[in-house]
Amino acid sequence: MGRQISSFKIQIRRIGSVVVGAAIILAAVSPLIVKADSVVNFPDEKKLLSGITGLDAGDRSAYAITADGTAWAWGGGYGSIGHGATTPAYTPVKMRIDHVKQVSGGYRHNLMLKDDGTVWAVGGNEHGQLGTGAQSSTVLVEPVQVKGLTDVISVSAGDTHSLALRKDGTVWAWGGNEQGQLGDNTGTNGLTPVQVKGLPSILAIAAGSNNSVALGNGGEVWVWGSSKTRGIKKDAALKPTLLKGGGEYRAVDTDGWSGVALRWDGTVWLWNNYTDMNQNETLQPIQIPGLTDVVSMTTDSAVKADGTVWQWTVGDKNKMNVKQISGIQNAVSITNGSRNHYVLLKDGHVLAWGTNEFGQTGLGVRDFMIDTPQPVKKLIQVLLNNNEMDLTMPPLLLNNSTYVPLRGIFQQMGVNVRWDVPSRSVIAVKESTSTTLILNSVNGQTTVNEKVIATDQKPVFINDSVYVPLRLVSEMLGAKVEWDAGTYAVQIHSN
Repeated sequence: MGRQISSFKIQIRRIGSVVVGAAIILAAVSPLIVKADSVVNFPDEKKLLSGITGLDAGDRSAYAITADGTAWAWGGGYGSIGHGATTPAYTPVKMRIDHVKQVSGGYRHNLMLKDDGTVWAVGGNEHGQLGTGAQSSTVLVEPVQVKGLTDVISVSAGDTHSLALRKDGTVWAWGGNEQGQLGDNTGTNGLTPVQVKGLPSILAIAAGSNNSVALGNGGEVWVWGSSKTRGIKKDAALKPTLLKGGGEYRAVDTDGWSGVALRWDGTVWLWNNYTDMNQNETLQPIQIPGLTDVVSMTTDSAVKADGTVWQWTVGDKNKMNVKQISGIQNAVSITNGSRNHYVLLKDGHVLAWGTNEFGQTGLGVRDFMIDTPQPVKKLIQVLLNNNEMDLTMPPLLLNNSTYVPLRGIFQQMGVNVRWDVPSRSVIAVKESTSTTLILNSVNGQTTVNEKVIATDQKPVFINDSVYVPLRLVSEMLGAKVEWDAGTYAVQIHSN
């Protein structure tokens, strides 16, 4: 996952768990055009995330930046997406950092490159992947600066390790090193960045789940990290090793099982990395058949110069199946997480599809799977007495009603809110008006000062957090709620 993608990008990378196959001795087949269930449906512009210039995917998260250096994140689940919390976000929220040039998503952490060439990190740090000089089980929710790095032009976050490329062409690595991800042949985690030796001047980098890839200034590809056991022998690429077969490449990508590179002629080449999942020849690139004019790619997908999007899989007898994702036009780049894909369009919108258990599609819905590409939505603003609220868990639209987290908004309205475990109910008390509101999540009953209120809305659980209907709770406690369709915002007026 550690790559930024944009119409100007040359480095391409991803990390995840898409198994491309035990071997890549591919049978040549013609690309197939496979129709999606429906073409992409665009709602009103005001509902969409827009103005995006760079995009990257984490394992269960996604990140986007705009031209002014604002960074947005959604999804999450295992660490922090840099929004001041460990809770996931089902629509994009602002990361707590500015002047961002690139964001790279990993498994439990992510990296941010600022305009001044410094590198910042947030999330899990159990392997030292944040580069703070220590490793800890504590998840950091606010970005911290990586020590000792300046003049950086690109970053890449892997599973448990991190990479940075400086403008002098040197590569620096830190974090997890159990399988040689740092390229120093020690197997010891690095708590601060160290230079990867044995490399020429480098143009691009890619951090996979347990390996690393670099693109040399001569178009050659270097790989290190990961290992495999053959009987009693353990093969490994613990130091930078040249990809076999030669060729001049202009972009690279990798995950735990495979790597991929884009040649200057627009063809895509795939290889097996060192891993027990691959029992055949390693680091030997094979061309993906029938796919040309590619401008952006991951280990299982690509964007062509005509703006179309393609995916491939390896089936029985190593037969490659290449298919077009219908309904997508004017794509400029693509990125993916472990089970998600994201496409940046020429107009600055983002499309997403795949699993959604942590809201990583950015659609603001609870569906577990999104089968067809859909535009990522923007955050629903919540204003309390004309002041915008900073929410780490953004609102959701459920059955055309706005639901918000139990805590946060109502506390600022002077309401004491708590979750009653025995009755599995939300209890909200506003002492200034002597009002007690109870929402029972089991039977759906709502009472105000012990009087039953007719409603079909009840609290819902989303990733261990309780969400409640905003309008119902607010108005029952004496506030006035207005929906502003023009600005895609909710306005709360409370005394």
